[in-house]
Amino acid sequence: MSVTGTGASARGASSLLIAQLARGTRRRVEQAVAPTGLRPRELLALQHLRERGPSPQQTLAELIGIDATNLVAVLNRLDDAGLIERGRDRADRRKAIIAISPLGDRVLADLDEAMHALDDEILVTLTAAERETLNTLLAKAIEHFGAECGPPADRSC
Repeated sequence: MSVTGTGASARGASSLLIAQLARGTRRRVEQAVAPTGLRPRELLALQHLRERGPSPQQTLAELIGIDATNLVAVLNRLDDAGLIERGRDRADRRKAIIAISPLGDRVLADLDEAMHALDDEILVTLTAAERETLNTLLAKAIEHFGAECGPPADRSC
């Protein structure tokens, strides 16, 4: 089975095919995001905040799959850029609550356009129906994978 050239076998392990696609896609995503100055983890944090709304800092660390110390650096960069807002949980003032700012929403909206254009480039050989099916299946797999990445925090995802 060849997974390195254009003759990739549909019978090959899906995980290997996904890994191969991920390698090339990651470079293109990084290039598309570069003008914003965001790093992948920062982009992921913003996406989680947009999708789930304001989140406790510890929850955000678990969603992204990084430890709290590294999250602080991510949040500091996002805060310095004006892309998030930090607050306190009214029920427990010790808990930090992180929310995406209006500027963060605008930056993600611009990046959404860039990501759709990247999808068009990478998935050009798929029909609209195949792309929709692929997206649904990947989201389902990620949802399950995300459930596997919950506590304990020492699991790497």
